[in-house]
Amino acid sequence: MTRLFVVRHGQTDWNAAGRLQGSSDIPLNDTGRGQARAAAASLWRVLEPDAVFVSSTLVRAAETARIIVGERGAPLHQDARLGERRYGPWEGLLAHERAEQFPDDDAAWKAGFEPDFDGYESHVTVAARGTAAVHEWVARVPGDLVVVAHGSSGRMLMLSLLGLALEGRTLGNLENAAWSRLVPSPAGGWSLERHNVGAPAVGVRP
Repeated sequence: MTRLFVVRHGQTDWNAAGRLQGSSDIPLNDTGRGQARAAAASLWRVLEPDAVFVSSTLVRAAETARIIVGERGAPLHQDARLGERRYGPWEGLLAHERAEQFPDDDAAWKAGFEPDFDGYESHVTVAARGTAAVHEWVARVPGDLVVVAHGSSGRMLMLSLLGLALEGRTLGNLENAAWSRLVPSPAGGWSLERHNVGAPAVGVRP
């Protein structure tokens, strides 16, 4: 039986500053690397030894995956469909800058809905590409599958797999280097067994 583990990358300097990253390719900082090592200790207590890892191609997720795999030799792949949402002109902005420059869109976002400007990748698009990737990998992996993704792409993926609404805040965000576990449901689809496990308490932002 395939169990699906969804892991968020460790902290970056933009996370620590509160800047929205999206598709910007920002590397882990030293705190993030330490978080990834902590995630490895947490995950390998519950993973099967033949687990397969697939990460986003963005460097912060790929490095997190490499640190978690470490010297265990687990298969490690990359899939661009697990990458973070594109936020267009919001990328790199602080929260107060988004509120000042895009007040209506920022208010919608805080309420769990979507902004409306060019360059923003919708919930539906993010969920569809992530779900397609996971379905393909699940068909190839008989045991534990670990996907290392991002705050928004990981949340959209889980909401889609669980059949929950993509808008609103039905499912809380994954913290940096935290993981969730989904298992096949007897009625079909997936069930959320654990959520936001092992999040280091460093007060980082999405």
